[in-house]
Amino acid sequence: MYQGALKQKDGGLRGWTTFEEKEWLDQSVFSVKQDTRLLGKYAVLKAVEHIKNSGLKHDLKFEKLDYFLPHISSMFFYDKLKNLLREENVCIPEDNWFTNLSYVGNVGSASIYLMLNELFHSGKLKNNQSIFLFIPESGRFSYTTALLTVVNAEEKK
Repeated sequence: MYQGALKQKDGGLRGWTTFEEKEWLDQSVFSVKQDTRLLGKYAVLKAVEHIKNSGLKHDLKFEKLDYFLPHISSMFFYDKLKNLLREENVCIPEDNWFTNLSYVGNVGSASIYLMLNELFHSGKLKNNQSIFLFIPESGRFSYTTALLTVVNAEEKK
């Protein structure tokens, strides 16, 4: 993501100080922009790299996770993420994936909280289950993961 500049044909950025003031508005120089070609090329690749490294660092057994909550910005990335994880031997059974993107939509940084809230209120959680969160910030290809353990789950009758 970038702001205060316009992308040039050679891929470089031309900064706002090189424009006349009238051009700032006419060319939306200060609008936040994102090169979606970079997203398509690197977002899933870097996501899988992060997930895999996180698992290796913490000796995580992906196949034993009860829930995987990936925040993805679009269903365009769902199968790409699933397939590349499989190719990289990060085996998270698809039945353990939980996302509400298709009916809630991408609500940015609130997405992971809405997924977690929905899962929490679903009545499905049981004590000692594991929930692996994956949260990207695609503008800079930075990612975070969190592993949660369910405690004090109440059985719904």
